[in-house]
Amino acid sequence: MVNALIHDHTQIVERLPRSLLIGAKGLAYRDVRRPKPIDAESEGMFAIRRINEHAIELEPFGNLMRNAFAGGIGAMFVLGTVISTLIAILDPDPLTPSIVALLFLNPVMVAVFGSVPYVISRYSSGKFRGGFIRIHRGTRKLYFVSPQDERLLTLEWDHIQALAGYVPTVGAAGYSSQYPLYLIAVDWTQSPPTEVCVSCGNLGWRDDGDSAQQLWDCLRIYMEHGPDALPKPPPIPRRLSRKQTFLRFYRDWAAKYRRDLATPKGKRWAMVVIPAKILALIFIVFPDSVGEFIDYNVPYTSFPKEIDELCGFEEKRVPIMRLNGERVDS
Repeated sequence: MVNALIHDHTQIVERLPRSLLIGAKGLAYRDVRRPKPIDAESEGMFAIRRINEHAIELEPFGNLMRNAFAGGIGAMFVLGTVISTLIAILDPDPLTPSIVALLFLNPVMVAVFGSVPYVISRYSSGKFRGGFIRIHRGTRKLYFVSPQDERLLTLEWDHIQALAGYVPTVGAAGYSSQYPLYLIAVDWTQSPPTEVCVSCGNLGWRDDGDSAQQLWDCLRIYMEHGPDALPKPPPIPRRLSRKQTFLRFYRDWAAKYRRDLATPKGKRWAMVVIPAKILALIFIVFPDSVGEFIDYNVPYTSFPKEIDELCGFEEKRVPIMRLNGERVDS
């Protein structure tokens, strides 16, 4: 079992269920005294949301899964549309009005079926998205607010054990697996003291734990050398209206489409790039935009004010302006 902390009264600690650690693997403690330059585009950096001289903030794995379940509704709608289209094209018999109606309803029925994992995740994780993970250099503690009961979890950084977790997933694309970084320690503020696993939002898709190792190295480098030893993460996009949030994915797709085709390589491989971009629009961009639209009003759990101030991540409230009932972003 995990040796997250050793105290004189370990017998009273409530341990993690063994089933959670099936397939998990330990991570190496590489030498971080002289860290090598880190690629800002590496998968390990994907989970890092904000950095300052006081703390580092990470995206939790639960939010990625929740977004994937919400986007899965759009993916299943696309799948249902493809099935209906193929049936309409390949069926040699004339289509009766009832068959035509069924073909039109099929995408909706498939999407409803695809919403089951999302509904289950909403009930299991509560009405909130998971708050972010914060690790403070000064206190050397990890802070996380549980989305289920909004309880602040506090873990000792120096006693954390890092594992590459193993999460099998089944979706429209078939069987897959992800390897989030597990940070495990005992929360001694609970009664009884409880062993806690906080899972981080590194990509971890079929990488056998590589991105978990990269993120673990990044965290140790930050705690040893501070924020200047890591590349700065991209700025957090400002909150948009629901409509703008939905359309943002298509604008980003169009911008990248134009950039890729403008390069010499893009022009040379245009006959391959253009169909690939269109497929990405249908099977990736559309589901992602649907997921963001569905989850738009689901709030994140929030940290206590003193933790915000301690970590230097106080939220500056911006007044919301509306014109004729429509939100206006300044």
